Amino acid sequence: MWVLLGIGLAQSTTITFYYPVGVAGPLARFIEGYVQEFEAKNPDIKVNTVFGGNYEENQAKVVAAIRAGNPPDTAILLSQQLYTLLAMDAIEPFDAYIAKDPELKRAVNDFFPAFMMNSTLDGKVYSLPFQRSTPILYYNKEAFQEAGLDPERPPASWDELVEYAKRLTKRDAQGRIVRYGVAIPTENRSTWLLEALTIQAGGLLYDPAGKGCKVLVDTEPVRKGMQFKADLARRYGVSPEGLVAWGTTPGDFTAGKVAMIYHSTGSLGFVRANARFPFGTAFLPKQVRYGVPTGGANFYLFKGSDPKKREATLRFIKFMTSPELQARWALDSGYVAARRSSWSLPIMQKYLQEWPQPKTAREQLAYARAELPVYNLQQVKDIIAEAEQAVVLGRKDVRETTREAQKRVDEALKPFCL
Repeated sequence: MWVLLGIGLAQSTTITFYYPVGVAGPLARFIEGYVQEFEAKNPDIKVNTVFGGNYEENQAKVVAAIRAGNPPDTAILLSQQLYTLLAMDAIEPFDAYIAKDPELKRAVNDFFPAFMMNSTLDGKVYSLPFQRSTPILYYNKEAFQEAGLDPERPPASWDELVEYAKRLTKRDAQGRIVRYGVAIPTENRSTWLLEALTIQAGGLLYDPAGKGCKVLVDTEPVRKGMQFKADLARRYGVSPEGLVAWGTTPGDFTAGKVAMIYHSTGSLGFVRANARFPFGTAFLPKQVRYGVPTGGANFYLFKGSDPKKREATLRFIKFMTSPELQARWALDSGYVAARRSSWSLPIMQKYLQEWPQPKTAREQLAYARAELPVYNLQQVKDIIAEAEQAVVLGRKDVRETTREAQKRVDEALKPFCL
């Protein structure tokens, strides 16, 4: 294909881009719109988009493409997938391009440091933030007022969360619960909210000096996090019995079925569009300290692109991570604008005057830690999530469960960490 560029003709360059959507809402439509806008501004570049599904599905599709010898030019994948991609020898760092490109250098210096924690290793930059988040507390201000709680004072501690949730849990005339006080999802293949509870209890799910090889499951902070989730339903009766699904929790909140939820700031757009009551957002309550893992996904560069494709790919990534587009993405989705300069743009300032809730995740970054960075990521997460579910469902003692899970995780890491 040939396109007109100024005077003369130039051959267009086609790049392939895989991306996921990890939360509720029409986010694929927004990303496709950004791509069309980029192509209009860069008529010499065609972007073939591949929507991969949720984070895990998208990762599986990218891995399949790599193994088939046809890797994408770039993809948005979980920031914590770094070690897995390095083990496949699939990606290259950005450093050589940053050294030659002032725009890229400005971007790296402009990203919030918390979002760069999962992006760098041994002094090298392996990915650039795009759809980034932290988990936050959403709460129904109308339900707070009904329960005699101050709608401008959300719970600040685990003990307060339980106290509030008891008052917010509502029953009908027959004694059936029609509104739960709180819901903390227990996702089948994710450790994200368990990581948050572990940090709040004073620990971490990994050893920061472990180079992707040291996971800390059999520890008291992890046990406290698992047991707290179990107790909300089984001991206090303020949360739904069984496993709370990630995907349906925002809808349950906006439908008034639960008064408080732990969920991604990336769900803010969905909640804002669907809630028929005033709602607030807040830091996740602390036990011994405030704390959350960062979350979400970054742009990676895959090996194998020729120089022309690489240049086109970098132009696309710079567009998608620019301050202006990051601000728009935050407004469209609810994800945190990952660049500090985005927050001073007029579009963002106007938005925050009407909807101050996005400030919560930005301010919570001061207490954020890197999300579980480990080899063989999905198998490790599956083992930990399975252990957490066993505790939440009351099938196993928490101490026995974390001991067994630690052994399984250590075995899963052996092939990568000898």
